[in-house]
Amino acid sequence: MSRKRARKAAPDASRLARRSRVALLVFAAALAVRLVYLAEASSDPSFDVPIVDSQSYDQHARLLVSEGTFYNRFFWQGFFYPFFLAGTYLVSGGSILFARLVQIVLGSCMCALVCALGEKLFDRRIGCAAGMIAALYGPLVYYDAEILDAGFSAIWAIALLLLCLRAREAKSALPALLFGVVGGLAVATRATFAPFFLASAVWLVLAPRETGAARLRAAARAGFLAAGFLAAALPVASLAHRATGEFSFLPQSGPLNLFIGNNPDRNATIMIRPGSEWRELTRMPTVQGSPSDAEDRRVFMRRFIDYVKSEPGGYAAGLAAKAVEFASSRELPRNESMYVARDRSRLLSILVWKAGPFGFPFGLLLPLAVAGIAMFPRRFPAPVYLFLALYAAAVVAVFVSGRYRAPVVPVLAVPAAAGLLRLVDLARARLWPRAAALAASVAAVAVASSVAGPFAAERHDYRAEMHTIVGFELMKRNRTREAYEELSEALRVHPGWGDAHKYIGLLMSGERRHEEAAAHFGKALEQDPDSYFLRYYLGTTLLNLGKRAEGFAELRAAREGAVEAKEDELIRQIDRILGPGSPGDAPPGGVDASGGTAR
Repeated sequence: MSRKRARKAAPDASRLARRSRVALLVFAAALAVRLVYLAEASSDPSFDVPIVDSQSYDQHARLLVSEGTFYNRFFWQGFFYPFFLAGTYLVSGGSILFARLVQIVLGSCMCALVCALGEKLFDRRIGCAAGMIAALYGPLVYYDAEILDAGFSAIWAIALLLLCLRAREAKSALPALLFGVVGGLAVATRATFAPFFLASAVWLVLAPRETGAARLRAAARAGFLAAGFLAAALPVASLAHRATGEFSFLPQSGPLNLFIGNNPDRNATIMIRPGSEWRELTRMPTVQGSPSDAEDRRVFMRRFIDYVKSEPGGYAAGLAAKAVEFASSRELPRNESMYVARDRSRLLSILVWKAGPFGFPFGLLLPLAVAGIAMFPRRFPAPVYLFLALYAAAVVAVFVSGRYRAPVVPVLAVPAAAGLLRLVDLARARLWPRAAALAASVAAVAVASSVAGPFAAERHDYRAEMHTIVGFELMKRNRTREAYEELSEALRVHPGWGDAHKYIGLLMSGERRHEEAAAHFGKALEQDPDSYFLRYYLGTTLLNLGKRAEGFAELRAAREGAVEAKEDELIRQIDRILGPGSPGDAPPGGVDASGGTAR
């Protein structure tokens, strides 16, 4: 009997060894590609100066490490990623490089998991091809090295599918427990995982069972699945309650994001830029009389619901338009553009590019995946279809960017590999009519995914904005010379870029170069004449130049705008300068143009 078991175990061990070698090969290739990109990207000024969402994550993580407490803004976005980032900072002394290295190792492991999924659904050949697609997929390479949650979201996507399928097959309830835990972590990273997790959990628990024992195992799986999810989600909700007063594991930004992506002027709200425009949007409930952060969220949720009720046709049209954006071959930017990042990396320039309206690599991945699914529909179990449909629907329900689309890529890599290898096999067999028909269908989907647009998110100058935001972050770190270089580069790219003029004006004011500061503030005002902060900066600068009448006129105009916007701190600063009586009562001497904070 023992000899029979030994003979049976030998092929199993051999298969496992071969699988391990293939997965290790995919992992090594993915890691090599990501290390090359990381080395090239390290020369960029933003490498150690996170900006926009990356800056928020970095700030949350550093405050958690330094103070050991969770504050309310920590829960604005998904909980998991800044918590993970804090862990890397804790063990590395706050090294951003270490965090990026950990992420690219995990991203390389994700490619090995793609290989495992492909082999599970097809064979080793397709598994290897799918893993290599993920390893060489430019946007995944980019996101794995960024201080963003997109790389982790891709990891959760493939891990959830593998665990769900394993939980269905296993007699043990442990895979169901792990599926629940990973589901909780995925939802705590991006709430858009919630619809898929719920649907796949129902599929897992309610799938047909033939015997009483099978039904008992299904009930046990349900219990372990729920326990796993709650083990991940409840601590997050408890921490959120302590910090914000609300017991929820979902991010607080949800209502605002729903409003941004669903309103009569959706393209305008989606293109609200970081800085003063974003501040104006987030303060809108306060200006309207909202007394608390919780009420702010309710204001945005009511506006979203009112829009759906009052304009159902417009809402439906918006969803359709966003679905087209989701399927676009191009990588739609959010606050940063991957196409700008190509400037710093030859490798990324090869792996991500546009040719007219066509975008690579999604413009090839999607058509090949569609072909693979069309040719082998029964190879893909229900969770794969559920994920592709429900995750995409969750993103479309809010708003679309390439970053939020990233989790579908490792899943699409498997049918794309099947479609690609089928085309190769037809060509090798010299079945030219069938190969031509398949190639034509792939080309047709590629064209269909490219013709729409350009979309609102593609019409912005992200290069000038990137240099401006990096310059501003360098200003905050008192790296004045580097800040000036970045801001000057922004003006070289876009001479009329208002924010760059504003920040250079603040730098000049700090160096008491008031004539130059006034000139830059004036140019910034030409771009944004309604900015009360700019009028405040210009007014104080004119006072420092001895131009009291002009200075006080600008300050009064600034005060009117500040009163309307309920900017109490700015009003107090202006009142201190204006004094209790006439302009002649204002304090003599120099005046700080920044007022302590740049807006």
